[in-house]
Amino acid sequence: MTSGARPQIVRYDGENQAPFLKEALAVLDQGGVVAAPTDTVYGLLARADRPEAIKEIYRLKGRDYRKPLVLLAVEADALVAEPSEIYQRLSRGLWPGGLTLVVRASPQVKDWGLDSRGTVGLRCPADDFLRNLIQAAGIPLASTSANRSGQPECYSAGEVLKNLKAAPDLLIEGGQRRRLRPSTVLDISRHPPVILRKGTVERSEIEACGLTRVLLDRIRVLFVCTGNTCRSPMAEGWLRHRLPRSWRNRVEVESAGTRAMPGLPATENARLAAKAKGFDISGHRSQPLSQDIIASADIVVAMEEQHRKAVLELWPGAEAMLMSEAGVPDPIGGDRQDYDRTLQAIEKGMPRVIKWIEERLYLPT
Repeated sequence: MTSGARPQIVRYDGENQAPFLKEALAVLDQGGVVAAPTDTVYGLLARADRPEAIKEIYRLKGRDYRKPLVLLAVEADALVAEPSEIYQRLSRGLWPGGLTLVVRASPQVKDWGLDSRGTVGLRCPADDFLRNLIQAAGIPLASTSANRSGQPECYSAGEVLKNLKAAPDLLIEGGQRRRLRPSTVLDISRHPPVILRKGTVERSEIEACGLTRVLLDRIRVLFVCTGNTCRSPMAEGWLRHRLPRSWRNRVEVESAGTRAMPGLPATENARLAAKAKGFDISGHRSQPLSQDIIASADIVVAMEEQHRKAVLELWPGAEAMLMSEAGVPDPIGGDRQDYDRTLQAIEKGMPRVIKWIEERLYLPT
């Protein structure tokens, strides 16, 4: 079966699953591709043992063939080469749900050609319809988000049709999905385990399953002050300038303000103080603090306790620390010397930030 310009669209109201499962199963069994709601976003689905359908998913997305698909399964143990104790703890503790585990692939997965250098991503979805579809198919479903590669995820059927290069064989319209983060991707084929992508499952939940140490493939540091025109831009610029070479593609740095107006440059004295220390913040533009910005950060570094509290009010699960226990003085309205003193206070607090990164960043050997 190949995709045409006019896909079959069925509207699923969440009530009687049987006819919709039957239609989806028929398409999958014939080697077709189904687009349907998942736990988080709309996804593309194909039987794991249908290579032509797998190729069609890559074509629809314009996806690089070197990027593997995830296997969705209700019972996934047979897809793992050696189900370790860590796998058992995580799968029993956090499945079904928004956690994708990268594991050593079983011979069956390799026979399907769905492993990537011997590993595969597995997830047990919580969505009731999707779980029933997997069980009805009797085989794992290869899946990825139903959007063109490099574009935002789709949360409605209309977005799917506008976004993909071509239409899938069947589109199950399940209404607007809540705009949740995608699944967390955790690679447990490495030791210690490494979070490859942040998502709906927090690092604290993973560690609560008995993992003493979880590293991050990438780290995003967020500095927060009030207006985002002096303290946090200086901290952002300082850390970006001082990042070790081996960190520079792995650590991202940004800043925001609890009362910031968007698009303002750093103050002149902040720019001059930074220049005297050898880094340039002339290109900085302010941005207001938001839930999305906090959610994307791995560590939030606040200039004062009021800023840390504002972060936690917006995102209670955020990991937020103070730049300095005494607080970093606000130089706004002061002279150049005030800005120099503020930057010195920021420099004094940076070793704690750098230590936090060192202890959590995964660096390949």
